[in-house]
Amino acid sequence: MKPSPRSVALALGLAAGIGIARFGVIVGALELAPVLGIAGWYAGLFANALCVLFAAGVVTMLGVWRDQGVLRLWRSPLAALWLLPFVAEGVLRFALPGSIVVPPPGLALWILTLVLASLNEELINRVAVLSVLRRATGAVASAILSGALFGLAHLSLLVTTPSRSADDILLNVLASATYGFALAAFQLRFRWLLPLVLVHAFANASVIFVPLEVPLVLDVIIHAGFVVVGAALLVSRRRGFRPGRTR
Repeated sequence: MKPSPRSVALALGLAAGIGIARFGVIVGALELAPVLGIAGWYAGLFANALCVLFAAGVVTMLGVWRDQGVLRLWRSPLAALWLLPFVAEGVLRFALPGSIVVPPPGLALWILTLVLASLNEELINRVAVLSVLRRATGAVASAILSGALFGLAHLSLLVTTPSRSADDILLNVLASATYGFALAAFQLRFRWLLPLVLVHAFANASVIFVPLEVPLVLDVIIHAGFVVVGAALLVSRRRGFRPGRTR
C-alpha cells in the first residue's frame, strides 16, 4: 500500500526531531562539561558518552533493539563480504604516504571516543531514524532519506568545530550523505549493527590519524562508490535475499 503524505510527513518530522534532539544533547553536554570540571578534549568524550545514553533511550522507546539486530554478534559470511567496501575506505586512507599521527591524549582514549561516537550515530541513524522512516516510506526511500538526514546532521560541525571552513563542512555533509545511504542499505539488507559501528569508527580514525588528505578526485570516486554499493545492496534485497535467508 502506498504511504500517505501525512504518514510520510510525520515520519520525517519524527526522524528529524530525533536528530535535532541528539544535537541538543551535544550542545548541552558541552555547556555542562566545564561546570563539572571537564575541559578540552575530554568534553567531547563526555558529550559522546551522553549521546550513547540518549541513543539507547530512543531505541528502547521505539522497541527495536531485537528487530534491528542491535545486539547480534554475527550474521553470515555474505554479510561480512559486503563490509569490505566500507573497510577499504579506511585502509586506503591509512595507506597514504606519510606517517600515522595519534594526537593527545593517546590511542586508548581516542579509540574509546571513536567507538562511542560511532555507536551513538549508528543507534540514532541506522536504527532509530531508519526504523521510523522504513515503516512510513519503504526500504529505498528510507535509505535515501536517512542518508540525507545523516549528511545534514554534520552541519553541527559549524557549531562544534568552528575552525573548519563552511566549504569544507558542506563537502563533509555531501560525503556523509552518500556514506550514510550505503550504511542504511546494509542495515536494511542484513540488520546487523555491530560491524557498522566498527567500520564507522575505523573510517573516522583514518581521517583523524592520517594528516594527509585524500585528493578531491579520489574522494569523489570513493563516495560515488558508496552510492553504487548502497544501490546494489537494495537491489539484492528486492530480489528476495532477505536478512533471514542469508547464508
